[in-house]
Amino acid sequence: MADRVAGRINWSTLSPLFWLLAAVYLVHVVWRWLELPRAWWVQHYLDDLLCLPLVLTVTLFILRFFYGPQLRLSWYQVAFTVIYFSLAFEVFFPKFMPRYTSDWVDAALYAVGGVIFYRFLNK
Repeated sequence: MADRVAGRINWSTLSPLFWLLAAVYLVHVVWRWLELPRAWWVQHYLDDLLCLPLVLTVTLFILRFFYGPQLRLSWYQVAFTVIYFSLAFEVFFPKFMPRYTSDWVDAALYAVGGVIFYRFLNK
């Protein structure tokens, strides 16, 4: 049974670009944890840029396990995710949680991240 499950996992979904983006994110997390100085754009915008390529690639990896290795996300599924994240993190959460701040640049970076995923990682 384990060989059938392992045979359904499509590791090629996790491309070298995904691993590079994940490594950049992990370095940024460690950098933040060590409280080292960062450029303002890294401090405020890097996570927003990396968010959707990482989240959508992991989502695609899980979906391919259940529905087959040829599955791709359509442009409207990616656009829906961009809109969903933008509304959640830039409109709704800032209204109810003081930890979050609204910034239109973050929404634009979610869109750029969606384009990066759709163009390079959604193969």
